[in-house]
Amino acid sequence: MRYNRILREYPPSQAATRLNRVSTKVRRSDKASLVRIIICWLFVVLATVGCSSSKVARLPASSADRCQIPSAPLLAERLKSIASRAGQPLPGKQLTLAELIDLAQSNNRSTRIAWESARQAAALTGLSRAEYYPMLAVLASYGGGAWDLNIKANNNLSGLENQPGLIGAIVAGALPSDISLNQQASGAFQACKAGAALRWLLLDFGTRNALHKAAISAETASQFAFNAAHQSVVFKVTEAYYALEAARTQTRAAEAASASAEGILGAAEDRFRQGLITEPLLLQARQAKAQADFELANIRAKSEMALVDLAEAAGLEPGTRLDVAEADFSRLGESFREPLENYLSSALRTRPDLLAKVALAQGAEAKLRAAKSESLPKISLTGIADYTYLDTTVSGVGPLDQLGIGLQTYGGFLNFELPVFTGFADREKVKTAEAAWKQAEEEVRQSRDKAIAEVWRGYTRSKTSLARRDAAAALLKASRSTYEAKEAGFEQGITPIEEMLEARALHSQASALAAEADQALAMSLVALSYGSGRL
Repeated sequence: MRYNRILREYPPSQAATRLNRVSTKVRRSDKASLVRIIICWLFVVLATVGCSSSKVARLPASSADRCQIPSAPLLAERLKSIASRAGQPLPGKQLTLAELIDLAQSNNRSTRIAWESARQAAALTGLSRAEYYPMLAVLASYGGGAWDLNIKANNNLSGLENQPGLIGAIVAGALPSDISLNQQASGAFQACKAGAALRWLLLDFGTRNALHKAAISAETASQFAFNAAHQSVVFKVTEAYYALEAARTQTRAAEAASASAEGILGAAEDRFRQGLITEPLLLQARQAKAQADFELANIRAKSEMALVDLAEAAGLEPGTRLDVAEADFSRLGESFREPLENYLSSALRTRPDLLAKVALAQGAEAKLRAAKSESLPKISLTGIADYTYLDTTVSGVGPLDQLGIGLQTYGGFLNFELPVFTGFADREKVKTAEAAWKQAEEEVRQSRDKAIAEVWRGYTRSKTSLARRDAAAALLKASRSTYEAKEAGFEQGITPIEEMLEARALHSQASALAAEADQALAMSLVALSYGSGRL
């Protein structure tokens, strides 16, 4: 309820379906854990009873062996392969925005990193559940060595004529009296031991439950982080896509302006040869043509960089050429009809980064409960069963030359543990957990304020960008009409060349402003969708 008041609502939406499958696999693996323990115990017992050398079967390659960093020659081949494909077009048809997003979600490294992090959190949830099960360990040992015994005593004992038979008499239970003892014995022994130990925590007053809930909260946070990574990729690709389209529009306008400046320059040179204009006007026309060519080269470079940025956002290799379909800017703003409150409510309900902060705060609260419960009593059950066999040779004890002893041990204990004094460690753990919980709550509030500010900013920019786009469209229409009228008058010799140059410059400027307004509107709408969690 605490976080519902902070965020108004906390729906369990946006959870990744693939993550749920991983969690299900972890839960199923709990049922098979006891079977694996029994199989491991039987294997150890059979290996111990055999007491003979055997060839060790080669284990399958571990995951670490399959994930080795490639050597320098492999890296060189990889770089050579990338370089050979540089500049080659991506096979297939023209890519739309939806296809580019799908390509980015498949290739982008950040989504893979977030996915592996989510899998790790799901596995940690299963690990926390293991504390509810009994822990069974199988122990086995085999070894040997030598021993040496020296006994010296003078107790005025008598009655035993052969002192080397003393130890044998002791073993047989026929200990004589009144004898002076000076006995030495030695031998070599072999010992074999096998057994099993069981420990089961029965009651801990909520520690395991709190830690398990903290793990579940961490898993939920990783799921939301996975969704946030996907939304970030979608946002970057969409942003790069509209930047490329705006650069294309500006390139077409710059090409038209360059062609127009070239036509004006040709007409100015003809009129200069005919003596109809002065040289300064001719130089002014040449300057306008050079300016138009410079702007065209500049915007073409910008368009190339926009294409590179789009390929990078899609997670493609360097040098990959993309054939991207054109965007339709004319329909932008049609869906911008909702009030600000709807976008704010959507952000507080569905933004994955904000919900991840909520999950982390819930986990920190659970860890605080676990820290407080560590000072409470714990009740556990332990059991042990083992068998020890000792086989030794004996030298220097008369007829006794071999001795074998077998010992079986069985036991069970009910344990009660109450921490009395831990050097104030429990108190400091509680303080640490409480500070972490308060920090997590403040981070929730900070993320909430940030989300509200981003939505507010995106909504305001969208509204102003929409008005700016309409104004830019009206300006472009008026400048085009003026330019066409001036061009018609210039062809008839009515409009002076300086007015024609000015009309061309104003029309080029209006075209660039219209393209910038379309891009600004597209970016603001994308940012608003991203900030409100709708992207």
